[in-house]
Amino acid sequence: MQVSNPVLIGGVPLDAFFAFILALIGFLFLGNLAYMLLRQALDGRVSPGTAKWASAILQYAVMFGGVYVSARHLLDFDPRAFAASLGILGIIVAVSSTQITQNILAGILITINRPVQLEEWIVVGELPTTGLCKVRDISFTTTILQGLDGGLILMPNSSIIASKVVNYSRNRLIEIRVSLSVPVSVDIARVRDIALAVAHDDSRVIRTPGAAGRSAVHDLFDLPYNRRLRSDRPDLIGLGPAVHTVSVSDGWIKMVVRIWTQKIPQKDDITSRYLREILGRLEAEDIPVKAEAA
Repeated sequence: MQVSNPVLIGGVPLDAFFAFILALIGFLFLGNLAYMLLRQALDGRVSPGTAKWASAILQYAVMFGGVYVSARHLLDFDPRAFAASLGILGIIVAVSSTQITQNILAGILITINRPVQLEEWIVVGELPTTGLCKVRDISFTTTILQGLDGGLILMPNSSIIASKVVNYSRNRLIEIRVSLSVPVSVDIARVRDIALAVAHDDSRVIRTPGAAGRSAVHDLFDLPYNRRLRSDRPDLIGLGPAVHTVSVSDGWIKMVVRIWTQKIPQKDDITSRYLREILGRLEAEDIPVKAEAA
């Protein structure tokens, strides 16, 4: 009686190959499940960035570990032969995809140094900048930002490392400047009083800010230089609304009103409200004024 030879794919029996495919799908599912469960367990207990990366590490560990075990037992996987071929493949990939390699290395640097983290408000670049954006996701090659207009900006990680990054969330406040020009004949003290009163009437404007607290868990995951930057920050006590006279020209006095807020995404709304109120109050007292956001 003639026995048929098993069907082979690359020297591997067909049934073993299909078993490996099923195991691959199963471990991909388990990796995603592990990510979801750990992310839910860590959210609210540690920073969003820490929760994301810890969950991602567990996800990839489950997936790659499962694939390795499945390949070892089902496909007679030879690690030494694979390492040799991987070395040759790595050289080819490194030469042909320098930009991808740069982005991956930049992603590792962002993970270690953490110049930006999830949910932080930042501005990236010189001119033109990205504008005020929130960090939505950081992957191995790409950082995803969301602007105030709702649009998503996909930036290569290498651009984050190489560009100037202004991080407003680290100090938890942002400055708003409004320029006022009034004739030299008006009562400057009265203009100053009105400008300060309008600022104080908005509950979103900081009056007497203090140091923002951080949990011990957040401090635990900070690198020494991050803690040093926080300890070297200037004392913000008393950083309330201020009015400065900056120039006198052609019969007009130019003043700059400086206010600060912790409601970073509401900067434009606070500026609009301030301009509307200051113009209304000065016009009600017959004080000519030219106002604009500085």
